[in-house]
Amino acid sequence: MPELRWRAGEELRSLRLEGEPVGIGRASDNDIVMKDFSVSRHHARVERRGSSWWVVDLGSTNGVKINGRYQPEAPLSDGDRIQVGNFTIVFHSADSAERESVVSSTLIRSIDEFCESFPLEVEPSAAPAAASARERVLEALARVARTLLEVEELEPVLEKVMEAVFAQLPADRAYLLLITGPDRSELRMARSRGGKPLTKAPVSQTMLELVTRQKVAILTSDAQVDERFAAGLSVRMHQIRSAMCAPLWYRDAVIGVLYVDTPLASGCFHAEHLDLLTALANYAAVAIERAKLNDSIREQKRIRERLERYHSPAVVEAIVGHHRSGSSPDRHETREVSVLFADIVGFTQRCEGMEPTEVAAFLTQFFSLATDSVFEFGGTVDKFIGDAIMAFFGAPLAQPDHAERAVLAGLAIRRRLKRWNRERLLAGLDAVEVRVAINSGLVVVGDIGSATRVDYTVLGNTVNVAARIEDAVAKPGQVVLGAATQKAVAHIFPTEHLGNIELRGLKAKLPVFRVLTEELTGAGE
Repeated sequence: MPELRWRAGEELRSLRLEGEPVGIGRASDNDIVMKDFSVSRHHARVERRGSSWWVVDLGSTNGVKINGRYQPEAPLSDGDRIQVGNFTIVFHSADSAERESVVSSTLIRSIDEFCESFPLEVEPSAAPAAASARERVLEALARVARTLLEVEELEPVLEKVMEAVFAQLPADRAYLLLITGPDRSELRMARSRGGKPLTKAPVSQTMLELVTRQKVAILTSDAQVDERFAAGLSVRMHQIRSAMCAPLWYRDAVIGVLYVDTPLASGCFHAEHLDLLTALANYAAVAIERAKLNDSIREQKRIRERLERYHSPAVVEAIVGHHRSGSSPDRHETREVSVLFADIVGFTQRCEGMEPTEVAAFLTQFFSLATDSVFEFGGTVDKFIGDAIMAFFGAPLAQPDHAERAVLAGLAIRRRLKRWNRERLLAGLDAVEVRVAINSGLVVVGDIGSATRVDYTVLGNTVNVAARIEDAVAKPGQVVLGAATQKAVAHIFPTEHLGNIELRGLKAKLPVFRVLTEELTGAGE
């Protein structure tokens, strides 16, 4: 009578075929139950067709091999070897004393099935003393997980992953690739045993695609003879033999792969090694995502600290938000902005009788009130020039009402200056007067400077004209506007034409206007 024979651990088992179909799989309702995750729940069926017996693949993850070849179904002859996951079943048409050893050529394990057996959300250090394969895996993880997850920066995390791989697995080479986009990956770390860096990653693209798209971990005892991989260029060129590849998965996303191999020897890895690599890949993915988040937080902190020197808190938040979304502005760009200059009247004479510390304290008070006025209306402080402040509106974030904002900031400087002067008069000090000029137009804006130092600033004729108006036209207490600024705000603020003025360095005379502050109430007065 025909029978099937296989090994379960050290035990040799057999089942006689008496006419009814025989189910093979991991689930308990099969006739042949194989408790191993290399076997699908309902992996295969052996059934009678006429006078012959056939084996049928029931859509299993790892497939069914008949005498070393993957086949969806095939008739069975005496001595045929049926490979189901990590087991080999031998078909005998008559009694035989033949005993088969169980050898796996290729093992594919889905992440979902792995997680059923290894709940990695549980603290690995809680694993009991190693007895079963599952417990040995968890015990090994307990030795590396804590160290791995405590590292905060990305590159040290990748180094720790490599150290753990060689400490836990008999691999000669290890490669870690991170996914950078659809069908794109980047080699981030490659090491040989002993720590020597490697420059190339002979990873089978077939294996890589299978791991990332189907979320499975793969073990091949000899990629040179495996039909799925042997045709691959990388496998043939680099003589890849024993290899394992596991996805770096974090929650439901695959962010990369962890690949190990031994190029010269076959049969170096077994199922427990694949379990270790799969679990290690999960902890590595969690640590990598944490490190990326930490790197992002540190970068945002650096950006914020730099921006806070120039921008109002509201503008800083908006810029950081744009940076997080990947839509930060170009290094240089052309923008229409409004440029403001505010300068202390008679500063040189004022400083003649003052100590340097007094001058510094005096300027600090003025620059503070001027900066608060600029920030109040979403402007950017470009720089302090002696006793003057230069600011602009309309960048880095676009502000269609930049001219109005600039005028409001100029009036706010006057308002705060009046308050400061009241305090100075009460203290027996003289009053301070300021000239303000604003001009609108196109500028180049962005990080400008040398290889070692840059400033976020604006350049162009618009800036030069604003500086000339402040220096040559504006009188103490006045807010003077260029033509473009006046045109943009004439419906909001009353202005007076001061005539067409010839400015130093410019051929044509330019019309200038002053804001009639004596007619204003509210924001300016």
